[in-house]
Amino acid sequence: MATLVLKRVDVPLEYGVVVTDADGRIIRFIEKPGWGEVFSDTVNTGIYILSPEIFSYYGKDRFFDFSRDLFPMLMKENRRMYGYITDEYWCDIGDINAYMQANFDAMDGKVEVDLPGTETMPGVRTGKGTTIEEPARIEGPCIIGDGCYIKGGAVIGRHVVIGDNCIAEGNSSIKRSIIWKNSIIGEKAEIRGSVVCSRTVIESGASAFEGSVVGEGCRIGERTLIRPSVKIWPGKNVDRCMELCENLVWGSGAARHIFGNRGVTGTVNTDMTPEFAAKLGAAFAAAVKNRGIIGVCSDGTPAATMIRSALVSGLLSAGAHVNDYRKMLLPALRFAVRFCRLDGGIYAGTCGGSVKRLSLDFIDSAGRSIDRSLERKIESLFCRDDFGRCEAGNLRGVTEISDFGDFYMKSILRDIRSERLDFRVALRRGSDHVTEAVASLLAEAGCAVEIADTGGTDDMKQFCGFVRSGRFDIGVSIGETCEKMLLVDDAGRLVTEDMFMALVSMVVLRKIRGSTLVVPISASQVIDRLAERYQGSVIRTRTAARDIMAELLARETKEELAEQFTMHFDAAAGLVKLMDFMKTENTSLREMADMLPEIHMRRKEVECGWDAKGRVIRKIIQEHYGGRMEMLEGVKVYNDKGWVLVLPDAERPVCSVIGEGFTEEFAEELTNIYARKVMEISRS
Repeated sequence: MATLVLKRVDVPLEYGVVVTDADGRIIRFIEKPGWGEVFSDTVNTGIYILSPEIFSYYGKDRFFDFSRDLFPMLMKENRRMYGYITDEYWCDIGDINAYMQANFDAMDGKVEVDLPGTETMPGVRTGKGTTIEEPARIEGPCIIGDGCYIKGGAVIGRHVVIGDNCIAEGNSSIKRSIIWKNSIIGEKAEIRGSVVCSRTVIESGASAFEGSVVGEGCRIGERTLIRPSVKIWPGKNVDRCMELCENLVWGSGAARHIFGNRGVTGTVNTDMTPEFAAKLGAAFAAAVKNRGIIGVCSDGTPAATMIRSALVSGLLSAGAHVNDYRKMLLPALRFAVRFCRLDGGIYAGTCGGSVKRLSLDFIDSAGRSIDRSLERKIESLFCRDDFGRCEAGNLRGVTEISDFGDFYMKSILRDIRSERLDFRVALRRGSDHVTEAVASLLAEAGCAVEIADTGGTDDMKQFCGFVRSGRFDIGVSIGETCEKMLLVDDAGRLVTEDMFMALVSMVVLRKIRGSTLVVPISASQVIDRLAERYQGSVIRTRTAARDIMAELLARETKEELAEQFTMHFDAAAGLVKLMDFMKTENTSLREMADMLPEIHMRRKEVECGWDAKGRVIRKIIQEHYGGRMEMLEGVKVYNDKGWVLVLPDAERPVCSVIGEGFTEEFAEELTNIYARKVMEISRS
């Protein structure tokens, strides 16, 4: 009924073992045996000679397998099956090593196949249109396809297969590897025992070692190291100077710069996986002095909860103790870090209004977002896998604290000077977690709260109308992290970001005369005029939130700086403080906004490639050399009409142009002039 072609192998554990009698008749099958079941060294090659009768055993539209179904049936019926042991070449290409060995065996003449190309030197076969520059060194056996370019200084060692239209740059070195078509191996790159698939670029100085595979359409950055057996899935971009120690399956690639403008952001289960989060948690623990105690919480969504659990595992693995606050607001975690004197914290929450994307906010021991130097340290540890794992006996454990959020809310209420805040508040619905928490806080403070469900592309305009028509005292829209808020007065007027910064400055100056104000370099000059009116002073910082926080919390003894931190980075507490001020001063949000000097500011974003940003800033500086400029961040130029700031974006190929004038027309004119300059310089 069946003759199975068999082959003798030294280690049969990964094959189907076939046992025959003295006449060659098959008496037993053992699929992938353990060593205790290895009764023969003859394995099934998957090559069969079959009688047409076998088709009578098949049922229509039913899955039916030779080894699992047909052969056991024939054995049970005592039908005759024999094994034929071949001495011919056979290789089961079931893994990368076997695949590579089959190629090497073909080059060594162990397989009867027609090899491509023409033998141009002993053991070296090249295709049509292939150029080999001197002094390239090539050893046989190797095969180089059509249209390839092997540049001078390149070394092509034994057992190398290179597909069509590939380039090996000068001083590159390829040994015992297979390069598919249309790929580029950069200068001084080293490929050892690796498979590089089609349309892949290995940049200069990069290296890949035994058993590694780089998928189709990848780009591997300069001086990146791919460790043995690491697999990189197709279409990945790997940043320069990386060290890949594990498979890169999900996401768009691997980058040395993990942190963006706001912590670490990624798509759930693509970039932001539990494995990624656990490793990042371990890197953070290693970067914190003496590992210490780290607070962790999330916004309570399923994805954020999953990532929070992974962070806890990573932190523990690197020797940190974890305070797990479970579901809590980000400002509450900042408060917990300061109040409990923790060594740091991590908050996981959705971002961009989508449950598909998550952000991780990393907090230092002062409750601030970590600075850039610590971010770089974490990135370095993460990319190099350079953090020690804690011995099992020294794991420190988790303290679960589920009610700290309530304690945080009560601490806000305790700071209210007024007996009762009896304002009518319209609260625009945001994330369920934030909306619920803020509504509960305001109600407990004595406010009448109504939640507004506005939607659509112009939802803030709708919300302003809702506040005006409902005759509310104040309207508020709070961001998903509960750090930022937008206010609407009882006339339905939106308090812009620039107005809000000036409003906070005025409140602080009126509460504490002579205060020091901390604002970004992009803030309105109106704040300087307010500070002058109330005998205060102004410190300007870079525009990133972490830079503003660092300055505000650098001197915790100053009450006005703590007030500003709360107003700018704790929307729940800041809103209560603002309404408490309104109550004690017997004023309204509209009256306070009317007290502010007029602000005339314009903002534009201009496309500007990464390679053009430095040129843009340099040329603007050169053009205004000798005039009044500031170069704290970007370049800020002053003239008799106002000022303009040209600021390269840290995450996107754009430059922001921010202008302020003494009139609306001047602000518009200045911003347009410099937007055109950026465009012209970047395109030149």
